[in-house]
Amino acid sequence: MDWLIEDDNDKNIDANLIENEDYTNILIVDDEEDIHTVTKLAMKDFVFERKKMCFFSAYSALEAKKILQGSNHFSLILLDVVMETDYAGLDLAKYIRQDLKNSYTRIILRTGQPGLAPEHSVIRDFDIDGYRNKTELRKEHLESTFFTSLRAYRDICQLQKHREILEQVIESIANVSSIGDLFDFAGAVLAQIKLVLNITTSKMLVESSEAFAISKMEDKLNMFSAKASDVQILVHSELDDLPDYERKLFKHAIEVKENFHEDLYYVYFHHSERGYETIFAFKSDDVLDTEEVGLIDLFLRNVLLSYENLLLANAFQETQELAITLMGGTMESHSKETGAHVVRVGQYAKQLALLNGESHYFAEQIRLAAQLHDVGKVGVPDHILKKQGRLNAEEWTLMKEHVIKGWDILNGIDNSIIKMAAKLALDHHEMWDGSGYPNGKKQQEISIEGRITALADVFDALSSKRVYKDAWPLDEVKESINALSGNHLDPHLVTLFVDNYDLFTKIKQSYPD
Repeated sequence: MDWLIEDDNDKNIDANLIENEDYTNILIVDDEEDIHTVTKLAMKDFVFERKKMCFFSAYSALEAKKILQGSNHFSLILLDVVMETDYAGLDLAKYIRQDLKNSYTRIILRTGQPGLAPEHSVIRDFDIDGYRNKTELRKEHLESTFFTSLRAYRDICQLQKHREILEQVIESIANVSSIGDLFDFAGAVLAQIKLVLNITTSKMLVESSEAFAISKMEDKLNMFSAKASDVQILVHSELDDLPDYERKLFKHAIEVKENFHEDLYYVYFHHSERGYETIFAFKSDDVLDTEEVGLIDLFLRNVLLSYENLLLANAFQETQELAITLMGGTMESHSKETGAHVVRVGQYAKQLALLNGESHYFAEQIRLAAQLHDVGKVGVPDHILKKQGRLNAEEWTLMKEHVIKGWDILNGIDNSIIKMAAKLALDHHEMWDGSGYPNGKKQQEISIEGRITALADVFDALSSKRVYKDAWPLDEVKESINALSGNHLDPHLVTLFVDNYDLFTKIKQSYPD
């Protein structure tokens, strides 16, 4: 059968082609060399979706296993049933599906002894796609088998790719949505949009070098701009304050109220249930097709919801901070101290909390909560608060009640900052040695927020001018705080404070009376 001998091109195919996207890889597993030769000869010019066939040969199930262990990039396997054993082909099919977990490659069994393995049970039990007699080697039979099998392989791979893309889009949404800082959010969105672009597009690489979002909320225009590693957060009052090109795209989106392409930009428009209007625009080197846009829109719809929620959360936090600072400052001004005092105490408390190894969340909480440490002074009579001389015993008893009044005012409010404020308002005059008030707590019985605030309050009281005294020199304040270690103040916190004294003096200078 010399006429069936393969030409050299079929005989010595480079193994690197096994993962080459220009070819469709076919593995022939059969112990008869003539079957390999006839199959390749009949199908050497076959093309499926503009791809030629790349044939690989194995002459036993064992040899096929070695090839398959190195790569799963085969679209179709033509598999003989009887080789080194009567059921070698069936065992190999089970190995491919169960051991290699390969459910994508299409498997066509071919046998010269069909009675040995009944067709209906083999197809049912071994997850194969067809059963052919070896006599069916004519070109039309093979072409029909190839078309059917390769279409099935293509469709399965597309479904899997769509699932992976959807999973990645959802993961990208989760990655962005979990970020609570606008700067980190803007940078993450640019990074994730690049990832989403490249998993959703059929092109080799789609690059996005910049992106921006603009949201009109109430009477403010919030904008972030991300270019490479440069992130800018801007707040404007008027549309004309926006950069020219960004203003043009935003105005057009507001007018048409839909998504559109403009030059190299894709602009996504979002109108929320709250009535806010937001756009997200990113620059893309390639125009996106309809299918790609659908997945990009899914990503951006969720990103913009997260962006609006983040803006709302920031606005709420700003309002909460302002209310707390005003309330704390009002109490201090009532007692002839300054509003800057409560802000400084909050900043000292935050810095000391961080030095003590507390979380950034805790540090931000205590920065605000500590500003309310003396809120109970609202219940102290003016003649005591504003007295310039030393308080007598009766007056001092009334003054000490401000910690209880502070607890009563703040306790029971379902807000984490206010709950912390209630605790430190009660504890910030307790002393390490148990000689403080109102409950005579000592050491670890005193809450950590109370101990931190106590030190912060003492430092600011000593270093600031009051109606009854002048400010102490900072060196003397440092010595005095050292002297209070272990009796009035937590010795560990004092050590942290003194070792980092410059940090606290800089805070004091940043918030003058």
